[in-house]
Amino acid sequence: MEKRISSRAIIFVGDKIVSMYREKFGRKYYTFPGGKQEEGETEKECVKREVFEEFGLVVRPIKKVYVYESDKSIENFYVCIWESGDFGSGHGEEFLPGQTKGVYKPVQIEIAQIPNLLLMPPEVAAELFNDYAKNGEELTKFVKKLYGEIK
Repeated sequence: MEKRISSRAIIFVGDKIVSMYREKFGRKYYTFPGGKQEEGETEKECVKREVFEEFGLVVRPIKKVYVYESDKSIENFYVCIWESGDFGSGHGEEFLPGQTKGVYKPVQIEIAQIPNLLLMPPEVAAELFNDYAKNGEELTKFVKKLYGEIK
């Protein structure tokens, strides 16, 4: 089985990060902005497209910091700079009338609250929280590889 390749953004806004609040199949959780990489698209092109579709933000990926691999997927995480756009003005399939994939709500969450929230994937959330405490928005000097199971 071929793994799904995704790119995701870590966007700092002061002492917060941009996230998507989700309710799906009775679960309530948060996710990092991003999604599946399309054929012929680079990781950076993917993260820029996905953030614009989901949040209405134009971002500039500046640094790859994490690669998260599970049995079903590989997710590439980039620190991104919010260059322009109105937060919450996304127009992706998540916001189309009649979509049946649950609740999508763009939010900004306080970094200090990350340990108290279900931010998926939790391995990346924990690493981000720890790296931010040590290094601020730089997070890490090297790309860290993390492993886990998609739940």
